[in-house]
Amino acid sequence: MTAVNAAITRAFDLFFAALAWGGPWSGMVGLAAVTAVVALLIFRWTSNQRRIRTVKDRIISHLLEVVLYRDELRVVLQAQAAIFRDNLRYFASALVPLAFMILPMAVLLIQADLRYGHRPLRVGERAIVAAKLRPGTAAPDQLAISAPSGIAVETPPLRIPALGEVDWRIRGLQPGAWNLRFSQGETTFTKQVLVGARAGRVSTTRVSESAWSQLLHPGERPLPSRGPAALVKVSYPGAELHLWKWRLHWVWPWLILSLVFGYLLKGPLRVEV
Repeated sequence: MTAVNAAITRAFDLFFAALAWGGPWSGMVGLAAVTAVVALLIFRWTSNQRRIRTVKDRIISHLLEVVLYRDELRVVLQAQAAIFRDNLRYFASALVPLAFMILPMAVLLIQADLRYGHRPLRVGERAIVAAKLRPGTAAPDQLAISAPSGIAVETPPLRIPALGEVDWRIRGLQPGAWNLRFSQGETTFTKQVLVGARAGRVSTTRVSESAWSQLLHPGERPLPSRGPAALVKVSYPGAELHLWKWRLHWVWPWLILSLVFGYLLKGPLRVEV
């Protein structure tokens, strides 16, 4: 899983690097276009296109019945019942494509959030670093932290034995990609902290080798399998996309642009939706 996750993340790195010329919006537009193409092709390959076309034609014909025979109550009621049945058939026809879309769409969303969900710390800005320990592997008072020159650890460790967690407050001193170093006995591990200008992906959490955890947090290689930590998290500030006077979470532009591209491309790709 580690190799697969790394390959997927690297592919997205190259994709967003190729679109970096236009700032975050060019990458977002490119991502929305890819999302629309992937969704349309999956829908085309996994659905019964002829059945969908037939059901849509029937729905339109029944709607025309309602309009043309609006003075005939019995005909209108029959047409509305037929519209309801055909809508259920249409929904059933879309279930299989939607099931096939879950994993690709999840990968797209996770990779997008890795780049648009959070921003690096600014110089002088503070954050909380939390280390969650594996049950039975170490006591919270045995975990120590050391910081490079670009990061200051401002507080002693806040140990929460009931949760198996240790927290520190840090502050960015110099721009760069810095590695906090954690140690427990002879075992050591690190967590990257970004300070300064945006540098591609921003990994909030470094996790263990669990396949599910790696899928959700692909920004860094997994923690040592025999180490004391299950995860290490940095509370980076949330990122926003700027559009004139508005500040938007990336999900809304992605969703709207994906729908626009989907509508524009369904004809050229010959997809009935």
